[in-house]
Amino acid sequence: MLKHSSLKDHKFVKGKFMTPLNSLDQPLDEISWFHDRLPEYVWIGLIIKKFGRTLGLNYCGRISNLLKTINTDMNAIRFSNILALDAEKQKHFWHEVVALIGTEVIAPLTAIFTHSEHPVFAEIFCSKLDDYDQRAEKIRLVLHDASDHQTYFATDIRFVVLYSALLSGKLFVEQEMGELILKYPLLSHKNEEMRLTRPTVRSMEATANKTNNEEYLNCFWEAISKMTDCNLFCLPFEKCSDDSDIYMNHVRRIMDYYAELFASTSPLDKKMLVLLGMTTYSYKCLLELVNHDLYNAILGRIVIRILIEGYIMMKHLLKNESSHTDIWSDYQCYGIGQYKLIAKRGEETERKDALSHVLYEYLGFLVNETKDEELINMDTKYFDNQGIREKAIAVGEKELFGLYYDYDSAFAHGLWGAIRESALLKCDEASHHYHCVPDIEDKQKLASVWHDCKMVMDKTLGVLYDVYGLPQQYTTGVSDG
Repeated sequence: MLKHSSLKDHKFVKGKFMTPLNSLDQPLDEISWFHDRLPEYVWIGLIIKKFGRTLGLNYCGRISNLLKTINTDMNAIRFSNILALDAEKQKHFWHEVVALIGTEVIAPLTAIFTHSEHPVFAEIFCSKLDDYDQRAEKIRLVLHDASDHQTYFATDIRFVVLYSALLSGKLFVEQEMGELILKYPLLSHKNEEMRLTRPTVRSMEATANKTNNEEYLNCFWEAISKMTDCNLFCLPFEKCSDDSDIYMNHVRRIMDYYAELFASTSPLDKKMLVLLGMTTYSYKCLLELVNHDLYNAILGRIVIRILIEGYIMMKHLLKNESSHTDIWSDYQCYGIGQYKLIAKRGEETERKDALSHVLYEYLGFLVNETKDEELINMDTKYFDNQGIREKAIAVGEKELFGLYYDYDSAFAHGLWGAIRESALLKCDEASHHYHCVPDIEDKQKLASVWHDCKMVMDKTLGVLYDVYGLPQQYTTGVSDG
């Protein structure tokens, strides 16, 4: 695995954060150990698993020397290259291998490389000791144990690959490094020297593998994936909402107070109407989350996003109040202008579904509620010409945006990260390439949003508190925003 760079290591170019590697003039090729290379070396893994590390590496070294006399290709030890040898060379090589380790060890591969396609290999290694399922299980275990390229087992396999490449004479290293690599099979993994040797082996092996055999890989993965069933798993998450009734009653009391304050003292105050309307909207969204048990659901994340955007917009309006003649009317006109645009599209479109949730005539009524629509423009830009991110930074809520809003927006927009987290289950099966499966049964829930919902709702109520105050009996649990 490559060392992960920090966010500050990325270059921001034309709206995109570029990784240090992808910023290079010649980006690195993506040749995966697990998908592109391990299938070629499963047979080596079978040998090491059967005989243990010391004897297994010894046998693999002798086999590598044998291959050198038959094929001097740097990648000679790849299984696809061995299967591509002419029949006589292949028979000679396999008979020598059988004399050394017997037929049983790599016989499991006959479950994939059958007589119809690879008669020489299949005839020599056909074994009655293992049935089909037992052969598949042995291959599966090698894939599972070597899937992480940094494990001791995977590194042992990679050493054999590197050793074979060095034997070919087509891969060169400095003498000091060569001596370090050749000590590898003689040292225990507990030896302190291996802390340096293992990374050297892995980096050099990767250097020796720049191409792959797509036809072989497709054949291997297609065959092995059919041999085993999916092993699906879900991440467990608790609801974490035991105090929801208490908290919602607390918020309701505060909302009742502000609603009564508005009705009795400032019924025509546009500023209070906007701020109280926005807070009520957040409260109703939170109420739906509680009433419909959406704490661990996809829609719960939409609720968080709504709460955050409403809170940031409230702070933006207050911060910029002095720079506008009437920012509260401007904000209302901006939103009603959006409704006007939708209503007009509805009026001028013949295809209208009577059962649609969009009630175009009612939208038209709302547009004309306080002034004639001919006096209302339709602004398609951000309100105040500033996106939500810029607004968040300006009001001191950059962290709230970066840590929460961006994440929850992925669910609102159906971006792949959100789809992967919520709608797909992971198969913990190496032979299936650890693929994903659609979560049709709705088994995977998400982490509860309740704690974060309360946090943002408290911040929102804190805005009202800062502007209008609140009697002491209501203030328990309310932040200062």
